[in-house]
Amino acid sequence: MAMNTPRFLLSLGFAASLHASVPEHVPDFRAYVDGKPLELHEFPQGAFGLPEVAHPVDMELRTGFDVRWVTVRPLSAGIAASIAADHRSVSFRVGGALPLTVEFNDDITRVVHLFGYAPEKDVPTPETPHVRFFGPGIHRAGLMELKDNETLYLAPGAWVMGNVRSVGTRNVTIRGRGVLDGSEIQGPSGAGVQIPGGDGMRNMVYLERTVGARIEGITLFNCDSAWTVYMTGTTGTRVDGVRILNPSARYGDDGFDIVSSTDVLVENIFVRTNDDCVVVKNLGDVDTHGITVRHAVLWNMPTGGNGLEIGFETRNKPIHDVHFQDIDLIHVERGSAISIHNGDAATVEDVTYDDIRVEDARRKLFDFAVIYAQYGADRPASDSENSRRLDRGGTWDGLLDYRPGEGPARAKFRGHIRNIRVRNLQVVDGALPYSVVAGFDAEHAVGDVVIKGLKYQGRPLLNARDAKCVIENATGVDFR
Repeated sequence: MAMNTPRFLLSLGFAASLHASVPEHVPDFRAYVDGKPLELHEFPQGAFGLPEVAHPVDMELRTGFDVRWVTVRPLSAGIAASIAADHRSVSFRVGGALPLTVEFNDDITRVVHLFGYAPEKDVPTPETPHVRFFGPGIHRAGLMELKDNETLYLAPGAWVMGNVRSVGTRNVTIRGRGVLDGSEIQGPSGAGVQIPGGDGMRNMVYLERTVGARIEGITLFNCDSAWTVYMTGTTGTRVDGVRILNPSARYGDDGFDIVSSTDVLVENIFVRTNDDCVVVKNLGDVDTHGITVRHAVLWNMPTGGNGLEIGFETRNKPIHDVHFQDIDLIHVERGSAISIHNGDAATVEDVTYDDIRVEDARRKLFDFAVIYAQYGADRPASDSENSRRLDRGGTWDGLLDYRPGEGPARAKFRGHIRNIRVRNLQVVDGALPYSVVAGFDAEHAVGDVVIKGLKYQGRPLLNARDAKCVIENATGVDFR
């Protein structure tokens, strides 16, 4: 069995028995729910488990190392863990299906994620019509194409190696409490990413021109160098209770990409990734609006990207009526907690951020900017020229330099940002990051930005100086 056991399964602890010459693996963590063992799946930065939380439960995590301090995030959950006398066990009570992250000794390089889920209703069976059913165990499904009215169901305990694609369909559903694993996804002839965000073959879930698509309850694991959930030109998409965990250190593995889509609701999610956690774009250059993201817990890792992003690809038609509400950003290691990067000629307007809590942001808090960047429609055609102009390590990842005489030509392709409302944005822990509100020039400005109820560890920040906010080519920036 040892010779046929995939390496990724060994690293995740799935191999039940190996050749006698292989030393027994000793895990860093063991978990118990109400005294019963919970299976944990290891990955390079720790482990994750999927407990069912039908009622308040008592969690215990036993460790293979000394513990003197423990933090359970998001902090808004109000969970205080206790450490056992031997410093090898922590315990706490969980009241609901909120995704939790447990950190030990202030070390975020080795954590435990607990993706609690509520019991399902109306569970299908293998015999249910129009349902592709995967029961407990490991399955190598490869690429799965969904057609009209089809459901892909991953039962609790199912671990499915593969990805999902649906184009031009109505009422497709992906649901369950199992795991969809992208570790073995291959592009055509191993070609890799061929268009921005992936080619529909490498993404874990790719929805194009779908109507009424739903994704519910599953965990998406290890999407590598392609956008994880890529929805483009969709209408009426609903996402509820989905967890994304991408341990790869490579750039380009966005969590949810809402691209040129309308009437989209994404809620009750967890995302940990090395690029944008949730992002709205307009590569299709259509009126993009009616998007709500709420009740989320996000972790942006240090390779790139932002927490909540609009941009950089905004093209010409407007992006508007976008709402972010009740969101915990537990770590933002690279970019901004909340950001709008208009890298094209569109107008981005009528965007609201309500009740956003930031626990650890290393660089920027909010960042609303109209810029010339490597993802815009007017970027240099040559990759080498793009690379030569790239501003390395500056305020914005992807910013392109240009000579003074090029300013009028670049301005022709720039747009606007206006009517932005940020209400009850709070930095609840860590340092206070700086913020930026910057238009491209006076004609392509950021306008009418209201920051109301901004606080740093409970202290109101009522002006740009207190908020460490740099303002340029912007009008009507109002702190209240």
